Formats: sequence, C-alpha cells, structure tokens
Amino acid sequence: METILSLYEKQMRTLKGTDTAIRWIDSSLSCQQITWKEIEKESNLRADFLTKKQCQQGDHVFIFLQSSPEIWFFFLGALKCGAVPCVLFPNFGEDAIRSRLIIGKAACLITDSSFKKFEALFLSISTIDAIIYVDEAEVPSSDNKRLHCFHSASASNIQHFTPRCVNPHDPAFMVFTSGSTGFPKAVIHAHRIGESIQRSMQQVLQVEKHELFWCTAHPAWITGTVYSILGPLLCGIESVQYSGNFHAKRWMPILQDQKVVVWYTAPTAFRSLMHESPEFYKKFDFSALKKIFSIGEPLNPVVYFWGKEIFNQDIHDTWFQTEAGTIRIANVPGTAIKPGFMGKAVDDAMPVILNEKNQANQPNEVGRLCLKEGWESCFIDYFEQRSAFASKFQSGFYETGDLAYQDDEGYFCFVGRDDDVINTSGHLVGPFEVESVLLAQDEIVDVGVTAAPDDLLYEKVAAFIVLKENIIWSDKLESKLRVAVTSHLSPIATPKVFVIVDEIPRNNAGKILRNVLRERLK
Repeated sequence: METILSLYEKQMRTLKGTDTAIRWIDSSLSCQQITWKEIEKESNLRADFLTKKQCQQGDHVFIFLQSSPEIWFFFLGALKCGAVPCVLFPNFGEDAIRSRLIIGKAACLITDSSFKKFEALFLSISTIDAIIYVDEAEVPSSDNKRLHCFHSASASNIQHFTPRCVNPHDPAFMVFTSGSTGFPKAVIHAHRIGESIQRSMQQVLQVEKHELFWCTAHPAWITGTVYSILGPLLCGIESVQYSGNFHAKRWMPILQDQKVVVWYTAPTAFRSLMHESPEFYKKFDFSALKKIFSIGEPLNPVVYFWGKEIFNQDIHDTWFQTEAGTIRIANVPGTAIKPGFMGKAVDDAMPVILNEKNQANQPNEVGRLCLKEGWESCFIDYFEQRSAFASKFQSGFYETGDLAYQDDEGYFCFVGRDDDVINTSGHLVGPFEVESVLLAQDEIVDVGVTAAPDDLLYEKVAAFIVLKENIIWSDKLESKLRVAVTSHLSPIATPKVFVIVDEIPRNNAGKILRNVLRERLK
C-alpha cells in the first residue's frame, strides 16, 4: 500500500515536465497552461515556505482562496510537509468559516486579500499560528506576528524539497460534511486513499493518459478534492479548471474549444443546461467528448435522455460520499445503463441494502444503503468526534444515511435520505446551522429547517418560522433572513421557502419532527 505522495512522485518520474498539467481558464475564457514542472516547482516553494513558518507534520492547513492555481500549489505543498490540507468554499460566510476553523483546529490559514474583511475572525482562532496572504506585496502593516505574506517570485529559489515521511495510514486531507443535528463534521482521509483514487480514475472514469479531463466540482467538496486535485495528479492526467461562474455560454465553449474528452459534473448543472433550447447546442462541436459522468444527487431519467440527445453520449451516474472517499457505485462505460439507477458496485465496494433487523433485503425492497467495512478509501475519523465516527459503523457495516434498493440484476436505485441532511445542488446542508442563524434574529421565536423538492436543485432549503408576538411577516423581513443566512453561512444554505407557523412540531425529547414539516410542503 502506497501513500499519495509516493504515487505522485512515481507519476512525476514518467511525465515530461514541459507538458501541460492544468489548463486554467478564467471567466473571460482566457487559458493559462500550467506544466507538470511548474506544479512541482510551485508546490516545493510552498512546502519550503510552510516549513519555515513552523508547519509541523499533522498540522491542519486550511486553504481559503478565490479559485486559482494557488489552491493546487498549496494543497500539494501542505502534503509534502506532512500536513493535512483542507480547502474551504470561497462563498462561505462568517459563521461557516468560524465553525470549520474551530472544529478542524486550524494551525495555518492560506488566504488572499479578498477575505481581508474576515481578518479579525481569523485572528480570534487561537489554534492558528500563521495567517498567510498569497497576494499581499509585503507583510501586512500590523504588529501581529501571526500575519505573513507569500510571493512565489520572492520565495526561496529551491530546486527540490524532500517531503516528510508519512505512512499509508497517516492523515492526508480533511473535508467537511454537514450533519443533521449539529455543526459540520471534519472528515479525515488517510494517505492509503491514493491507490483507490487511481483505480477509480482508470476503471470507472476511464481517463486515458492522452485525454483531457474536466471535473467541475470545487475542491472544498470531496468530489473536487479527489477528482479535481488528486485524481489528475496521481494519474498524470491533463485537466481543465474553470474559475468563472456556471453558465451554458461559458461551459459549452470550454467543452468545444479545449476538446474535453471526459467530463464529470452534477445533475443540477445538467438541469440548468436544459433551460437552453436544443438550437443553442447545435452551434457547438462536441465530437471530442467521449464520456460524461454525474455525481452529487440522483440523475433523473429525463436528464439522461436529454444528455443523450444533446451530446450524443450516455451520462454515467456515480455515487459516493465524503466518508466513502472514492466512487463506490457507478454506471461504468461499456456496461448497460438503466436510466434512474446509480449503477453497480465498483472497485472494492461491497454495498448492501439492509432492513430494520440488519438483514439483507430481497431485490427491489427499499432499505438502508450500507457499505461493508474494509474498503480502502474509507475515512479514518471525524476529527475529535470519535463517538460520531463509531456510530456510523454497526455490525460490520458503514451506515451511509441513504435509502435505496437493488434490483435483481445488481443495479442500485437511490430513494432518499434517512436523516435530515438537505441535498441542494449536489451540496449537503445541515439544518442545524441554518436554524442557528435564523434563531439569532430578533424577530424569531422558533424555527425548523427541512428539505423541499425542487425541479432544478433536487432539494431546496425550507424554513418554518415562528414569529415573536406583534411581528408581522413581510418581504423586508424575508429579505433580512435570506441575507443573514447567506452572509453567515453561504448562498447554498439560504432558504428558498419560508413558512410562517404557530409552532414547530417536536417529540417528547424536544427533537424537531422534520418529517412532519416535509409533509406540509407536499
């Protein structure tokens, strides 16, 4: 069993350094080509810089940047230091940032001047020893010794950096996931995940060395960490990265002009693309595109058939979770697709559908989707939440929290969640965080947050509100609440629906009966 770094180093020995590793495309569709040699050099510079800033093996290095190659350079640089990198979503608000920095015990924070407004927050986190700005001309004008700046041009001109020794079971990186009853959990993956990433790139996504790969997921999410950053690095695959916002008039020229061969994106993106007329797509040449994959939420049959018509290619659905590490169920190219089904087990996954007695269900019976313990890319911990980690494993199986069934041919079909996490646009939102922000507003006595079905987003955030006496609901108040959630958490977590009620239904233990709330939305 090898580590992420040993696999990366093996790839680097086989690659031509002057070949392009990443085609970085900005919002104006200008393309910057980053070579393998540049990735090695720039990551070494950052590893050396972090080491000189006393970054220790096992330290948690948080990367909070606008989309740029710096995320890739610092992520790999942190790995070379033996540190544990974690990428934060740039649209996170104050509360979302604070909770993750505290829960993850950030030791070092990489950021840029666009987040200067959060500097007081950064400095309030006692575990952070160094706050590093990547785009400041000089050390910030402050007496605070924790503030630093990094410039590639002025960094030590080292030609080589010797990575710290790690073993396959050491922590490698951290990704946050949302829980249904508390603040986010920090999922830790070990270096042993590397070989599983390679296999899924080769056997499921089937990306060849000469093919251009584009995974649209942001590195703050598990799909982006594994398949935007690590997958191409560990397989020597040239990839596309786009730093602009989603729009059909941007994405389609990228597919055409860059000649993307393998494309990995989300059903929400496909449903947004469906708003354009078929005539719009006839202007583009998609002949280079050979494989399309989907992740993050169920792929509806109507989306599958739309993709078949527009791109003349199947859309292959895949399934995994932050805790699962790599793709566990998929419609693999070359095998028959059943539209609406996630596919069959892949790699070393052993998924099973269990009933209430922890017995395997008969075909076509809905039950709990579980994974048998022992797969290589399984997470190793929820950081400092060992009891939560242990609770996910019962009788030799990992509980995914998903409900599904398996037909008599071995295909799995997703039915829904058996917890309260909201899957909106392929991102998981914990209702607890949203409720915490809304309850802090002066006008609100009580609140319950749940999921509502949505044709575009799959699910949208819905908030049931109990107002204080003499408070009248208004557009102005609704706007205030939306802004509060957006600024404190993120636009993804912002409720799309508000329902004013007299009380929030709870059981005898005081737990919100979200299933009752969901019924009211039907």
